[in-house]
Amino acid sequence: MWELLPDRPRPRRFAATLVALTLLSVGCAREEATVNESELAPSGTTDVVELAFQAVGGRETLAALDGYRIEAERDAYLMGQGPEPGRGIMKDLTLNTTAGHDLARHALRLEVVSRVAARAGGYDERTSITLIVGNAGYQSDNDLFGIVAERDKALAPDKTAAALKTERLLNPHILLKEVLNDPSLMADTAGDSDAGSGYRFTADEVFPVTVDRVRQTGKRALVVRQSYLDSVEGTPFFELMANSVDIDPEWLDRWQTAVKVDETSLQRLVLKDDVFPITLLIDPESGRLAKLHTMEWDVVYGDVPLEVTFHDWQTVDGVPFPMLVRLSYGGGPGIEVRRSAIQVNPDFADNEFTPPAGVTYVHDAATAKRGKSISQTMRAFTFAGAARPTIAAIDLEPGVHLLYAAPVDGVFTMAVEQENGIVVIEPGQNDLKGEEIIAWLGEKYPGKAITHIVVSHHHNDHAAGIRPYIAAGATLVVHETAVDFYKAQINRPKSRVLVDALDRNPVAATIDGVPTDGPYRIEDAKQPVVVYPVLGGHVRDMVLMALETQGMLYAGDLYISGIARLKRRGGVKRMPGILPFHSAVALDKTIQKFELDVPVLVGSHDREPVPYSDLQAYIAE
Repeated sequence: MWELLPDRPRPRRFAATLVALTLLSVGCAREEATVNESELAPSGTTDVVELAFQAVGGRETLAALDGYRIEAERDAYLMGQGPEPGRGIMKDLTLNTTAGHDLARHALRLEVVSRVAARAGGYDERTSITLIVGNAGYQSDNDLFGIVAERDKALAPDKTAAALKTERLLNPHILLKEVLNDPSLMADTAGDSDAGSGYRFTADEVFPVTVDRVRQTGKRALVVRQSYLDSVEGTPFFELMANSVDIDPEWLDRWQTAVKVDETSLQRLVLKDDVFPITLLIDPESGRLAKLHTMEWDVVYGDVPLEVTFHDWQTVDGVPFPMLVRLSYGGGPGIEVRRSAIQVNPDFADNEFTPPAGVTYVHDAATAKRGKSISQTMRAFTFAGAARPTIAAIDLEPGVHLLYAAPVDGVFTMAVEQENGIVVIEPGQNDLKGEEIIAWLGEKYPGKAITHIVVSHHHNDHAAGIRPYIAAGATLVVHETAVDFYKAQINRPKSRVLVDALDRNPVAATIDGVPTDGPYRIEDAKQPVVVYPVLGGHVRDMVLMALETQGMLYAGDLYISGIARLKRRGGVKRMPGILPFHSAVALDKTIQKFELDVPVLVGSHDREPVPYSDLQAYIAE
């Protein structure tokens, strides 16, 4: 296991010759350019790039920038985790970070310290270390979800590439050193560099803003507009879901005002990129990079613009740095980095970038590129994965399987064989996983089509992988309040960044809504599947699936999985004064309301079923 390195004075160290940190492009470092820049740079770009070089100290200073260490706080936000389908952004934990960028060794070390609310009350401090050397990624932390037991592990190529892309966009010196060493990276500004056509979120989609979730109950602290509060206040769902409410209609406006840049007065420098061109917007007077924009793929919304603005430039040992960096995703908040200290050319310790012993990284270029194509989705949902996986199966009953991406997955998909077809429950997020499950089922049950794809609720890690099933002709079954949300997801424009199964095979979709007051039945003489609505506070559109023949229930994000795993296998008990999760209570009430005979409970986040009696004991203990 790696150790956190102690603070100590760092003498300045300048290298005579340097190579650019193109590890942040996921690949080997580019060598120092040996040809005349004017022969490689497109016409009209030389003056702009020289201006940008001067703004960070000039060519010689940039070439001698051997590395740096940055201490900062980071706030991160994610779409797709709101309380209602298509509505709500969530603020993640505030992270204390120390990022060491060793440009000479082509290495990154990111230490992250977070305070996580403990289920028994109070907070636990959690430290995670991400190390990337060349294109090889490693991580050392204790898995918050208890899925991966090992503290030290190799990062998958998609997760490695996604982390590198984020760091690359937040650090303009990396981009400029790439151009310094390889001027051919500069593209003709007349090229396809416009990210303005990507999907932008409206205020109705961003609000309500979840700024905290009470770990002990699952309830949310919300920032809302009055119109939203008027529409939900007093409803049973709102009373279960909301812990506190702050009316602040200007919340989104403040972010958008803070990152607004008058682009008409700025000069453009377009860089080639294997996902989408990166456009640097440079102030013609100061030469400083004011903003950059590019575009990537979102599994729900399709093409989404990524925009980064750079503020409060300060000079450290002759090198100017932006002390405040904001990344916007689809026009809404993505990441805010508040830098407190920077060391230029620190004396990195020899073991600071040493991979953990006994851990082997295996690179795959195609997987890495896909990770870069969805970097912010990967940042928000680390277990989802972006690669084309190998599917493994757990046979629960004859004709009933839990399918997952081997060797480890965060969401387990259920497949139920019926006489005339197959019902798939919970697609997860990775669309390539869906394609491979379709292929697996085609081999297992030749001649039987997937008739239905059922989703427990709209959160990205559960629902965002629906499109390959729609392309295969399956009927989508969701809570009736979520039908319009899924219609938009299915009918979005074809991507310019990443073409998926539904882009390749656009078909008319059938979406059936589960009524709020009763079940939806997928009838079958052999194995019927019945979908029931859940009245709970986790989300408005929660449903669960019952297999009547087997006496089995499948649910996502309720008692089964996380809580059950901690209780049953971790030995964690609910402490005195700590109420049971309201979503666990909602699951039990749903079972009782519909008088379900389901002695076996299966959850989307766990491979091991648990008895219904465990849920009852948890609530009563």
